[in-house]
Amino acid sequence: MLPISDILIRSISGYVFIVPVFILYFLYLKKSGRKQSLLHITAVFLFYYYLFGILTVTGIGYTSTISFRPRISLIPFLGMISGPIDTILNVVLFVPFGFFLPLLYKKYHHIKTVVLTGFLFSLSVEIVQMFGWGSTDINDLITNTVGVCLGYLVYYLLSKVLPNNLRKQFQSENVNDMVEVPLFAIYTFIIMVTVQPWVIHSLLNIG
Repeated sequence: MLPISDILIRSISGYVFIVPVFILYFLYLKKSGRKQSLLHITAVFLFYYYLFGILTVTGIGYTSTISFRPRISLIPFLGMISGPIDTILNVVLFVPFGFFLPLLYKKYHHIKTVVLTGFLFSLSVEIVQMFGWGSTDINDLITNTVGVCLGYLVYYLLSKVLPNNLRKQFQSENVNDMVEVPLFAIYTFIIMVTVQPWVIHSLLNIG
C-alpha cells in the first residue's frame, strides 16, 4: 500500500481538476432554480475526493505509461485467508461508497441499486488495472462489494436515528441522480488516467 503522504499528493493532484467542475455545476443548479443545500454540496465534495482516494490506493494513475498488461486472478477466495489484512482493507475501502450514495441521492435508497453501482465501480477499477496499473483479482471485486453492503447497512441504521429534516439536507434536490453519479464517476476515472499522471510525473516530478 502507498504511504499516506503519497496517497494524499496523488489524490489531490487529480481532485483539483474536478473542483472547478463542481463549482460551475452547483452554480448552474442554483441559477436554474435547483439550489442544493450546503450539507449536500459539502458531502458531494467529500464523496468524490474519496473516489479519487480509492483510485489512488488501487494504483490507478501511478504511472504515466498506458499499456495493456493484464494480470488476472479468477479463482475466488484464493488468498483471502492467507492475506486477511488485505481482505479486510478491501472491504473497509468500499464501506464509504455504500454509505454516501444513499445519503446523497434519493434514487440510490434501495440496497440493490447501491450494491449494483458499487459492483460496477469496482469492476471498472479492475478493468482499468489491466492497463499497467495493478492486477485484476476477482477477490477484490467480492470484498469491495461486501464493503458496499456494509456501508449501506451503516447508512440504514443511521437513517433510523437521524432527524428527517437533517437527513433531507444531505439529499439532492431536483437533479437526475442516475445520470449525475455515473458521469462524475467516469470523469474521475478520466482524470486519474490522463491528467493526474501528467501532473505527478511532469509538473511535480514524482517517480
